[in-house]
Amino acid sequence: MAPRYALAKRKAQQLLAEAKITSVPVPLDKVATAINAQIYYEPYDGAEEMSGMAYRQDGQSLIGVNAMHGKRRQRFTIAHEIGHLVLHTKEDIHVDEILPMFRTERSSLAVDDAEIEANQFAAELLMPAEWLRTDLRNRHIDIEDDDDVIEELADKYGVSVKAMTVRLTAIGALNG
Repeated sequence: MAPRYALAKRKAQQLLAEAKITSVPVPLDKVATAINAQIYYEPYDGAEEMSGMAYRQDGQSLIGVNAMHGKRRQRFTIAHEIGHLVLHTKEDIHVDEILPMFRTERSSLAVDDAEIEANQFAAELLMPAEWLRTDLRNRHIDIEDDDDVIEELADKYGVSVKAMTVRLTAIGALNG
């Protein structure tokens, strides 16, 4: 089965609307509450590559996040795990092929459809394409000459410069 990009994007947009979120940075605690999930931060000591996990039982959901990671990485991890909970409703627990239950560096490589979908969902949830296009006012920025613009947007949206660069490229707003 191919990744469901349109579904991931639509579900992220619906969740933003349902949670009445209209500005950035997206308050992920409010998003988690909207899907009846609780976020827990735990240090995964000795397992720096583990970012997070998602677990669901009896209508309750838990998102575990590596407290040792930077805030912006944590934000993407939370959005990614919310994506699993929203998109992959038949799974009670998100299980990674390498380290069961935890999102790892491998998951960010987009080697399976569920990870691709969760990443697409997270990108749209944290950096909605429409909002970015409004901020850019239909101008294209150059990756080599406009580092300050990319950093400014990353700060505004509460994401890493890398995540913002990837997102701007994906929506066709970045030249270079």
